[in-house]
Amino acid sequence: MAGKPAIVEKPMSLCYNDTLELIQLAKQQNVFLMEGMWTRCFPAMHKLRQLISTNEIGDLIYCQGDFGWKFPTNYDSNDRIWLPNSGGITLDVGMYIAQLGQIAFPNSSSVKNVHATGNVKNGVDFTVSATVTYDRSSSDDGEESSSIGDGLLQMMLTGAANTEERCIFQGTRGRIILEGPFHVPQRIRVQYDTGRDTSSKEEVFDFPLPHDPYDGQWNNPGSIGFVHEINEVSNAVRDGKLQCDSYTWDDSLEVAKIVDEIVYQVRGERDVDS
Repeated sequence: MAGKPAIVEKPMSLCYNDTLELIQLAKQQNVFLMEGMWTRCFPAMHKLRQLISTNEIGDLIYCQGDFGWKFPTNYDSNDRIWLPNSGGITLDVGMYIAQLGQIAFPNSSSVKNVHATGNVKNGVDFTVSATVTYDRSSSDDGEESSSIGDGLLQMMLTGAANTEERCIFQGTRGRIILEGPFHVPQRIRVQYDTGRDTSSKEEVFDFPLPHDPYDGQWNNPGSIGFVHEINEVSNAVRDGKLQCDSYTWDDSLEVAKIVDEIVYQVRGERDVDS
């Protein structure tokens, strides 16, 4: 390590053990390190965390999300998406949904278990359904929280189609909808239940993308949103921090464990050194 602050594009590595090694090295060298989870730096995500922390929709029961994009139709074994050790839908975009469990259940003590199923194409995970259970037994003090049990994060991933890419955070008194594409979040809808007939009132919060002097000429739509990550990282480095508050080392490690387990369960073998 050259002693310089570093952002490593997601995923930080191909398995939990390698991610841990990088973080330990950054700690030893006293140098800033962040996994490039740029989504966490958007103003909409900060608003989402605030809404959840203030119990706006009651206690969170579950979070559901989808992320799919259509893989190239012509199979090329050299294409990164088909490489056996680093390809597949989970290692490509699964972490975008996996990290939402930390938003939904910020006071949870741990991930309790992961259940995943799906199909494999050309040796990599192609379409995946997974549920992550968060143990809230030792962290929630309220009577209502304990009565609703563990928190659940449900995700659908696919390389077969471009999905809506929307997430719902369901609470005991309403829901928060993170409109798609949620990895470049720009709109939040909060629905407050007003009766047993599921009627509700709604608030909408819009967070337009920053001014784009390049007029959208990017490889991926919404990439001007990297400005948010740039600003947060710059501020953290100036303040002498080793981590970014929006996406910490512990966040990266927890998500790496989840992704490891999904890949293992769907493929049936550990293709990465985890």
